[in-house]
Amino acid sequence: MGVVIIGTGKSLPELKVDNTHLSKMVETDNQWIIDRTGIESRHIATKETGLDLAVNSAKEAMGDLDRNSIGLVIVATVSPDMLVPSMGALVKRAMNLENAIAYDLNAACSGFIYGIWNAEALMKTHGIKRALVIGVERLSRITNWEDRGTCIIFGDGAGSAVLELKDDKTGIISSFIKNYDDISNSLTADMQYLKTPFADDEPKEQFLHMNGPQVFRFAVGAIGEAMDIVLQKAGITANDVKYYVPHQANMRIIQSAAQRMKQPIEKFQVNIQTTGNVSAASIPMALADLMKSGKVNSGDIIMMVGFGGGLSAGAILFEAV
Repeated sequence: MGVVIIGTGKSLPELKVDNTHLSKMVETDNQWIIDRTGIESRHIATKETGLDLAVNSAKEAMGDLDRNSIGLVIVATVSPDMLVPSMGALVKRAMNLENAIAYDLNAACSGFIYGIWNAEALMKTHGIKRALVIGVERLSRITNWEDRGTCIIFGDGAGSAVLELKDDKTGIISSFIKNYDDISNSLTADMQYLKTPFADDEPKEQFLHMNGPQVFRFAVGAIGEAMDIVLQKAGITANDVKYYVPHQANMRIIQSAAQRMKQPIEKFQVNIQTTGNVSAASIPMALADLMKSGKVNSGDIIMMVGFGGGLSAGAILFEAV
């Protein structure tokens, strides 16, 4: 009995913001951004809500599937439209998924990996036939557009995957997740709550704050650890993996992962140049691009791998159907 991925989808906001546009806002230029990140443009939501993006990507992933067959909805996000109801509950209501249990999780950029890990466990232990796992972000809402170090990196979007429990398929082969204490607060975003008459909370900036060099060092080590362990658990080598789908945070991190595993960069699905870093949405969006590219055949082994705030990291190996 295995959990297989039977559908993928993605959704991007209409507005595309290229590096030249950002150079008019902060002290930077197109080549400086490309050299340091690999990013050429990103999409920014203006009229689209996070729910719009999540639902559009989910509809693409589901296709003509019976909506009553979805028993679980997990939404990974750090930028929900509302605190209550959860994004999962909003997706369930908007798509009329009457039989689904729905909730959110926050593991930052590793969120989609954590969501798949959750879904597989629940499907196997509770007999859930199908699950919908979504990564969706509107990071533009928590980005400081006056900070050159972060505003050049982040974008908005959503990606989805439909999982199915099958008796005769392998599906997910192995998985690995791990949390690391962020003792230096290298990647944070505060919450700004309303003031009360009972407490003197200091005002906070609800912006993403990042120490780039620290995050880079963590990412290179964490991705390597996750990739090594998930391969060991599966009893296979890096050469056995047909395609890699990494978190799209920085092109140099992806290149470092390829070099570490002694794999050609062509085996890595990359879309960071046109999306930027979309946190929990980046892996499912890249996965949707790969699965719809025509390159993947039944039986191909694919690895998803990511890292994020918290700090967090994880990897999943699965066999394409």
